[in-house]
Amino acid sequence: MCGIAGQLGRNPGSFAARVGTHLAHRGPDDAGVWQDAETCLVHRRLAILDLSPLGHQPMASPCGRWQLVFNGEIYNHADLRRRLEAEGQHFRGSGDTEVLLAWLIRWGRDGLEALRGMFAFCLYDTWERSALLARDPHGIKPLYLRTGPGGCLGFASELRALLAAEAGRPSLDRHALGQYLATGSVPEPATLVAGVQRLPSGHVASWRQGRLTLHPWGALPESLVGTAGHGGMAAGEAVALTRAALEDSVAAHMVSDVPVGLFLSAGLDSASVLALAPRGLHTFTIGFETAGAGGFDESGPAARIAAHFGAHHTPLMLTADQVRQWLPAFLASQDQPSIDGYNTWCVARLAREQGLKVALSGLGGDELFGGYPSFRMVPRLCRWRRRIGPAGPLAAWILQRLPQGRRARAQRITGLLGAPASLGQAYGCFRGLFSPSEAERLLEHWGLTPAADAGPPPAGDPNGSEGPEGREGVAWLEGTRYLRNQLLPDSDVMAMAAGLELRLPLVDAQLQRRLAPIPATLRLAEGKQLLASSLPELPDWFLNRPKQGFRFPFQLWLDDPASPLAVRLPSTPRGIDLTPWYRRWSLMVLQHWLEVHLGLSLSPAPRP
Repeated sequence: MCGIAGQLGRNPGSFAARVGTHLAHRGPDDAGVWQDAETCLVHRRLAILDLSPLGHQPMASPCGRWQLVFNGEIYNHADLRRRLEAEGQHFRGSGDTEVLLAWLIRWGRDGLEALRGMFAFCLYDTWERSALLARDPHGIKPLYLRTGPGGCLGFASELRALLAAEAGRPSLDRHALGQYLATGSVPEPATLVAGVQRLPSGHVASWRQGRLTLHPWGALPESLVGTAGHGGMAAGEAVALTRAALEDSVAAHMVSDVPVGLFLSAGLDSASVLALAPRGLHTFTIGFETAGAGGFDESGPAARIAAHFGAHHTPLMLTADQVRQWLPAFLASQDQPSIDGYNTWCVARLAREQGLKVALSGLGGDELFGGYPSFRMVPRLCRWRRRIGPAGPLAAWILQRLPQGRRARAQRITGLLGAPASLGQAYGCFRGLFSPSEAERLLEHWGLTPAADAGPPPAGDPNGSEGPEGREGVAWLEGTRYLRNQLLPDSDVMAMAAGLELRLPLVDAQLQRRLAPIPATLRLAEGKQLLASSLPELPDWFLNRPKQGFRFPFQLWLDDPASPLAVRLPSTPRGIDLTPWYRRWSLMVLQHWLEVHLGLSLSPAPRP
């Protein structure tokens, strides 16, 4: 787990000095730079596998032709090593970077399917003056790209590092800002900075003589589209298959030369990882010492399930004063604004203070096993909209003019009624932040409406209708939108802000390929029945608890006159309902990020 950056096809100048300090938190153990007349590769190392200097990056091939910078972990590196050694390859160290370098030299793009792990890398060919860049299927590890004069290419693990490479003030991507207002995060490949994009998940980029081409290198596994669907597998067979796949994934994610911990809530996903991991794991959870926050506090059940499995458990009981004290550091850690991430930032800080460099998380279980309320509500919303049919736009017009039509939920329903019926539109209504009409009003109020000649909006429209239907369709939407665009980026950047590697056994391509034959009716059965049935060692008292999604008491803090969240709310037009805490919070963090990184204030536009 590291931070990488590079500049190809351009005199390095001060590139390494500019970006290196902005990646230092991702790799406090070592730093490296390789450059020549028109190339610069930068690396910051968090040493997890092969702690010796033999893991130093950028790593050169024995012949000196190739240079590699790599961020992530290849969990099956030992197997790949054996396959390469059988062909006569020799290795000096024991880490995965040396194996990845040899594997890529041997197989190139064709070898990506064999990699099990989370990764973003750049392999540079010094003879051909070309590069191969890639991200893992889910996009757990980030990679930002920026093309420049003459086709030069800059890349980095974080947007802030890439911005630091240029002296000028970056410009806002107004289309991406509209997408942020719709969902509370910026969907890939877009960013809030014009001219900077993310390499899409599961894609490879080839750069050669100033020309950049992107290609998908494999099916994105979280969709599980085209699987068995409704037929032919008994429940007992599905349970056995799931159990074996989970055991394999957790074991793979335990590969490390340093101790591994676990972020533990009182939910089924992280408890499942705990049940399958070796005993004596160090676990971490968050509770709240705030009046009225009892409904948010999972620290009691988390401590009890940790004790049940013999874990060494450390809780963090947050107070309003601590939140006030830590808020500036959290905001400074945001690579792009998001309504999420504070929980990961806090628990990662706790784990690092306890001496850990690696932690597991149960993230991804709700998407994989149907745990969100969206699996029930989104298909219901979609059916309701289809029954209304062509009368939808008229119903939207009427609702907007009713007294309650300005409320947040009514505005999202108006957006659903005004658009063609689809599961994607229903999902946008359920998970949306501001409705399309509200987002447009906010942009107009700030004078930031995209210009007519600004071109089409970035790919990743949050309200598109692609994908399957029913619960399987919701799983596809949750995986390709909420997980990919919000949960994974936030988890990476906030864990790495503390210099902590976060591993996700339930977000694993090999796991999902093994689960693909299970009919969706079994895999996505309500209440995550398949997952629960696969873990008989979980006690009844735990399984029978009411589901309690992990949340922070932001509503209490924001509504408190002595609020610890001293972040400025930008100007908004009349009629925008800011009662839900997440709307205020999203605008606060957006305003802060724009001021710091783009020098932009969300103020009312001058009237013509």
